[in-house]
Amino acid sequence: MSSSHAVLGAIRHDWTLPEVEALFALPLIDLLLQAQRVHRSHHEPNTVQMSTLLSIKTGACPEDCAYCPQSVRYETGVQRDALLEIGTVRECAERAKAAGATRFAWAPRTARRRIASFRPSPRWCARSARSGSRAARRSAC
Repeated sequence: MSSSHAVLGAIRHDWTLPEVEALFALPLIDLLLQAQRVHRSHHEPNTVQMSTLLSIKTGACPEDCAYCPQSVRYETGVQRDALLEIGTVRECAERAKAAGATRFAWAPRTARRRIASFRPSPRWCARSARSGSRAARRSAC
C-alpha cells in the first residue's frame, strides 16, 4: 500500500485493516506531513475560519456528564441563566460580524441533542435565525 493512496486519495469509506494499521504505524511527523498535504489540497493553506460561539442558555443541563460544570446534578458554581432573548442573540451576531467572524454558533449543545427540557421552541429558533444570524449575514450553526 502506498501511503499517498491511504491518505491523499479521494474520500473513502472502504478502508482495509492493513491500510488503517499502516497509518497508525507512521511516525508522528510523517503523519502530520500527510495531514498537512490533505488539508492544503482542500483548503487555503494559511487561513482559518473565524467563528464566534454564544451560549444562549447556561447551567441546569439535565444530562449527567461528570466532567461538565453545567450539569444540574453537581454544585459547580456556574451561574444559571435563562434562554437569551432573540434581540440579545442578534446583537451578539452583529458584534461577531463586526469582529470579523464568518460563522456564528448559538444553539446550546443540549438543543442539538434534542433534549426537550432544554430545547428552544421551533418558533424561537425560526425567529432567531431570521432576525439574528441572517441579519448579521453570517453562517449560523
